[in-house]
Amino acid sequence: MLDHLISPVQSAIILGRSIHDNILITTEIMHKFRMVKEKTAWVALKLDMEKAYDRLEWDFIHACLQQYGFHNRFIKLIMECITTTMYLVLVNGESAGMIKPTRGIRQGDPLSPYVFIQCMEVLSAMLSAATQKTKFGVGIKLCPAADRIPCLLFADDCLLFCKADSTSC
Repeated sequence: MLDHLISPVQSAIILGRSIHDNILITTEIMHKFRMVKEKTAWVALKLDMEKAYDRLEWDFIHACLQQYGFHNRFIKLIMECITTTMYLVLVNGESAGMIKPTRGIRQGDPLSPYVFIQCMEVLSAMLSAATQKTKFGVGIKLCPAADRIPCLLFADDCLLFCKADSTSC
């Protein structure tokens, strides 16, 4: 079902997609950057979202799941999995107490990558909407008949494409 919910710019985790596809597209875009003969300069900006899983707000995750139209009971189950986490802190092998997080998803949890890419879809959708406004200079076309590509997502890494001017950047 995720292949219908997640835009094609996200290459990680979705069955039938490969991170290599986005690598090939990136190579083509970089080639176009070198070959472009117009006055407009282009920039590719790589965002590496450090500790991205730890920074997701639970209210935002809940809102994303609602926006996708998931049933409230399903959302409640997902949120229960996320929000009931507790961490035991060991100091020199001795228990030093429990920590209850207030945001984030767990690294290594099989559910976390799927929740994360659904949340990243918000960024992708906002960038795609910006491609419709030509004055923003967001996104690049590989050929005249193609849609603009605003970004390519590699799980928690994002490569943004825009004109190299202060407004676009």
